Amino acid sequence: MPASLAVCPLLALALLAGGAFFLVRHEAAHERRPRGASLCWLSAPALALLFAAVWCLLGLYRGGVGELLALDAAALVAGAAALFRDRLLALLDGTPHPRAARLGLSAAALLVCAYLGHLALELPYNFVALAFEIEPFYVLLETALIAGILLFLLLLFQRSGAGLALGVTALWVAGLAQFFVKEFKGTAILPSDLLALGTAATVSGGYVYEIDGPVLLGLCCVMLACAVATLSVTPSPRPGRTRAFLVRAHVAGALVALVALGGCMGVPSYEKLFGMKPNYWNILSNYCRRGMLTTFVTLVQNMRIEVPEGYDDASAAELEASYAQTYDEARGSSEARTAAEAQFSEVRPSVICIMDEAFSDLSIYEGEAWGYEGPSFYSNVSAALMRGSAATSVLGAGTCNSEFELLTGVAVPYVGDGKYPYQLYDLSESPSLAKQFSELGYETTAMHPNNPNNWNRSVIYEQLGFDRFLSFEDFPHQPALHNGVTDGVTYDKILEILGSSDEPQFIFDVTMQNHGGYENDDIPEELYVDRPVDGLDESYQAQLNEYLSCIAQSDRDLQKFLATLWNLDRPVVVVFFGDHQPSFASELNDLIYADEDPESPEHIARTYQTTYLIWANYDVLGNDQVSQTLDAGVSTLGAMMAEAIGAPLTDFQKAQLVATETMPILHSVGVHTTDGSLIPIDDVDALPEAYDDLARITYLEFASNLE
Repeated sequence: MPASLAVCPLLALALLAGGAFFLVRHEAAHERRPRGASLCWLSAPALALLFAAVWCLLGLYRGGVGELLALDAAALVAGAAALFRDRLLALLDGTPHPRAARLGLSAAALLVCAYLGHLALELPYNFVALAFEIEPFYVLLETALIAGILLFLLLLFQRSGAGLALGVTALWVAGLAQFFVKEFKGTAILPSDLLALGTAATVSGGYVYEIDGPVLLGLCCVMLACAVATLSVTPSPRPGRTRAFLVRAHVAGALVALVALGGCMGVPSYEKLFGMKPNYWNILSNYCRRGMLTTFVTLVQNMRIEVPEGYDDASAAELEASYAQTYDEARGSSEARTAAEAQFSEVRPSVICIMDEAFSDLSIYEGEAWGYEGPSFYSNVSAALMRGSAATSVLGAGTCNSEFELLTGVAVPYVGDGKYPYQLYDLSESPSLAKQFSELGYETTAMHPNNPNNWNRSVIYEQLGFDRFLSFEDFPHQPALHNGVTDGVTYDKILEILGSSDEPQFIFDVTMQNHGGYENDDIPEELYVDRPVDGLDESYQAQLNEYLSCIAQSDRDLQKFLATLWNLDRPVVVVFFGDHQPSFASELNDLIYADEDPESPEHIARTYQTTYLIWANYDVLGNDQVSQTLDAGVSTLGAMMAEAIGAPLTDFQKAQLVATETMPILHSVGVHTTDGSLIPIDDVDALPEAYDDLARITYLEFASNLE
């Protein structure tokens, strides 16, 4: 938009200045000085108009004239309220009960400002959804929370309307910040972002801070709130009371309001009580449909990680040290481990971790009965260091939690049900395979050929210690299948990285090709796999065929990739696993195993089972490389790989490996013990001692660093 639009706010600013001039002249004519409070209230609309004028002059306003005129009108209303404030208050003093009238006016101002604060917060980033998508209940809930905030400020400022005005202004600033985050990243402000404000400040340059019309509409609400707030003034003390007593009473009331507000935000679970279940895949959608403040409070509530019973740092550190010593005296001193350690320090192999989207072997559902034997190449790899089923903590979605478990070694059950650490926490101090290999002199790369902001990866990968992150911009015009570039394209990028440097590499590849849903009907005829299952609903059958077709292509790409690595003249280790089964697997499970209790842990756990292999293109000392079957949880795959190739282990990883000797698998469904039984994760009394020990150690290594 042309800079000439600045004329609108500048003219309104001139009118305000004229009003202030006439106020001063009027008071001087009556040998009075204008009250400072009135002039102070005039500064609010003046600053708002100056803000709009500057943005227009800089060419950073891309909205319409209508929003500018609305701001002019709202600012002039706020200016008029400031200019005529004394006369309006004098009218109140002329009523039969002036003290009650002023109290009632303050209460009315509080309620009006609460709703205006809701609009000021939501309008800048949420204009369309605010009008059409936010349910009235969530509008009421957010407005009630804002009313609590404003009540605290009103009392803290001794019932002066300044508290209301500052509160609504702060809400607009929060909405403006969310507007810019949405513009620049396409995501939402998260609680974890408040823990990394320093980092955010260092990278805030380089953006163009353009605003649009709804930002100014939010500022209009601030102006109207200022107009209303001018009429709330600090009362005079009653006869027999001192000013100091009145101040103390208001401060006490503010503290009571603050405690009550904290209780309303902290005690009831918004997820359980109000249905505020976050959509962690797209938190921004929750902000738009249920309000920024209410969703933010829900996310803060979900950040809590339960402290293990009897936990303290010192005893947890002693426990971890005892587990590490147990490892060192047994597995750590074996001939196989000693030989692998010596070899690792000499050859320093590159490590490639591939989390293949939705890759799983659905032949576990009696595949022979419907003609499916699993991905043909993958199922017959015979020279892996180890392989087996991988127990995940998610089904059908929640990819980031499988990433989190692999990269940090932290099992999701120790974080809490339904939580997504990528969206909730600053992981700068958490354990990480990337940090671990970086300290060994490795170059570290994460790649995912999709939007870098999905699951907050653009922030999290840096916190986890990756030197660089390759996203969809680094895979332009590449062959695609189904929902993204092929797995093979990412493998080519890995080979490119390996060929570009002689330094050992740690590369984490999150593929995209097999991403759901599976109703796209986009598989070429020559790649289509058709495996009819008797009794399966037609819709689910179509999804199954589309999914199996994608997996077959992944299988072919993996075969080609490992063949290339086999002939590569440098040592490479590959960890390959699937992040979760497709969601329709539950239908397949219920159909094939109709005689089982669908609510039983054993039945449910089958759908939380993918597959993994750890493979090397060189002879790893101490390992026969005959594809030993060893089922595991995703959170222990990193420690298992490091142990097998002789890489240095952290005490946390040593504790994990020792714990697997009594509970080889841990995931969100439960604990699998060495005798083959499954103990549900909520059967607290039946869980083995190793589970409780690892809970304390994990809290020490992870949760305690989030405080």
